[in-house]
Amino acid sequence: MDQLVPVLLLVALFLVIVVLMRLGWRRRGRSQADLPAPQPDTPLDEIGETAEIGPLEAVYVATVLADQPLERVVAHGLGARSTAQVTVGSAGTWRLERSGAPSLTIAADTVETIDSAPGMVGKFIGGDGVLVIRWRLGDHLLDTGLRLDHRSDHDLLLSRKEHS
Repeated sequence: MDQLVPVLLLVALFLVIVVLMRLGWRRRGRSQADLPAPQPDTPLDEIGETAEIGPLEAVYVATVLADQPLERVVAHGLGARSTAQVTVGSAGTWRLERSGAPSLTIAADTVETIDSAPGMVGKFIGGDGVLVIRWRLGDHLLDTGLRLDHRSDHDLLLSRKEHS
């Protein structure tokens, strides 16, 4: 019985922390309301492209504001970490089919650069282990991070840098 009170206090503290995290997530989403919705997820064949690379297995790390690797974008489901299959179309469109989160199609003409980084919010691994796609969504420049399952896939997608 003497341990019941501390256990109940810890449970209450845990619940308060979870509620505060959820409120923070919602507040961030409201503050990013000016961010336009990405184009609807569209299979490559419906936009007239064939799959040039992929599908490759990856972890979708997050989408952040460009040059701000700790400013996660939560609007439109872009902040949810998930497993993904990455496909690059013949014209350079990127298709990220995500599990448990909205899939994403990044049109070739919105891709600014493709690079590597040591990490971004939610995943820091050092070196150049996170593939970063910098793309434009309306007036906003965003970085989407992917951690590929195989280094050879990372290098293959990074070679798209010359094509963008």
